[in-house]
Amino acid sequence: MRQGTRLVAGVLVAVATAGAAVAFGVALLLGNIVHLRSSANATLRTGTYLEATINVERLVVDAETGLRGYVITGRSLFLAPERAAAGQMPGAAAALEQAAAREGAFVSQAHALADSARSYMDSYVPALIREVVSNPAAARSFAATAKGKQLVDAIRARTAALEQQISARQDARQRDARGSANTAVTVAVVVLIVLTALTVALAGVLGWLLVGRERARQRAEALYRASEQTALTLQQSLLPAEIPRIPSCELAIRFNPAGAGELVGGDFYDVFAVGPDQWGLVIGDVCGKGPQAAAITAMARWTLRSLAGEAQAPADVLRKLNEAMFRQDLDARFITLVYAVLDVHSDEALVTLACAGHPPAIVVLDSGEPVPVNASGDLLGVWPEIRLRDAEVRLTPGAALVLYTDGVTDQGAGAQRSPEQALRRVSTDRTADALADALADEAGRWTEAARDDVAIVALRYLPSEDRIDDLGLTGAVTAA
Repeated sequence: MRQGTRLVAGVLVAVATAGAAVAFGVALLLGNIVHLRSSANATLRTGTYLEATINVERLVVDAETGLRGYVITGRSLFLAPERAAAGQMPGAAAALEQAAAREGAFVSQAHALADSARSYMDSYVPALIREVVSNPAAARSFAATAKGKQLVDAIRARTAALEQQISARQDARQRDARGSANTAVTVAVVVLIVLTALTVALAGVLGWLLVGRERARQRAEALYRASEQTALTLQQSLLPAEIPRIPSCELAIRFNPAGAGELVGGDFYDVFAVGPDQWGLVIGDVCGKGPQAAAITAMARWTLRSLAGEAQAPADVLRKLNEAMFRQDLDARFITLVYAVLDVHSDEALVTLACAGHPPAIVVLDSGEPVPVNASGDLLGVWPEIRLRDAEVRLTPGAALVLYTDGVTDQGAGAQRSPEQALRRVSTDRTADALADALADEAGRWTEAARDDVAIVALRYLPSEDRIDDLGLTGAVTAA
């Protein structure tokens, strides 16, 4: 009787101890779950805050892009992005301020960013649009452009600072959530030691869930890697697979798309033979990113190659490319481009080039002084009839021709960019590689991550050295 009583008492004590342990473990687990849920909700609020911040900057950039096209061309169709941004800005600015209030952090910075964006959209943009109508020359002046750039750069700087603060706050919350998750796992292990078959079954379910989560993570990573590879393959398909060797010349190319895994950008370059001792050099920038920009890039490259063999002046070639673009559905996209034809002789190299709305080519004299080439023209794909003016440049031994896209000089907020100053700093050993590297370094001076693609083509005339090998490759084609 006593033994039975002791057995029952022992069982009751064991059950009570096990029950207390399980209750304690469940209470800890529930506490961690509540904390994790709170952290998840806070992370969602922070994500909404970050999204609202980025949306305000995006609308300003959209408005700037449309406004710039309207100022340059005077055509109202370019105001479509600005009008859309103006319509969305009140709601976007209010959403940013509401997100800041809900988050209870960086409220003054959010208000400052919203006020800057509203001021830009409500004051500067309408004033410049009116000035385009009343005084187009003043609207296109350096002062008006510099003022707009200063305002947009200030908004970008505020956005970058706020994004950094929000991201740091989110990282801290995620670290706290991971710590809570680790604690929950530890408590679960302790509870599993006490439980019997039910605990084993629960552990099996938890293990199955963990395996499923890991498989989902692996699938997501595989999809992300596949998308990166697809973008890289498409980008590479739009660039020349092989760069020919040009006799008596050094050639260096730098190309850096704006961020790994992003949509394919619009910057492109090409170098190809036109005729005996004659070569074509191309650098251009298609408005926008994505598959449609890639299609326009491919059309422009192959149209230029097909027209180049007809011994036409560069300006005539660009006019025919403009006509070909008007036969396509461009969706308001345009191209800026420099096309140069190089004739290599025994004592000099003659370059004839045309520039369609692109940053001017630069000649670096054998003395080291960089001089912009005076060739100008209209954008391609905007007007049926365009104005273009050819320019001729004679390269003496040691002189170089440098072509680049606006990614070199337009990488966000920072000091005034000058490609001429960057090239002037190459005081000795002015090889094509050194000149290309100077501009590539200039593009990366002010920001850790590029906001725009960067393409650079540098050619240096050196007849004193034996470089005749038409089947070989020359220079270096690398990431900037």
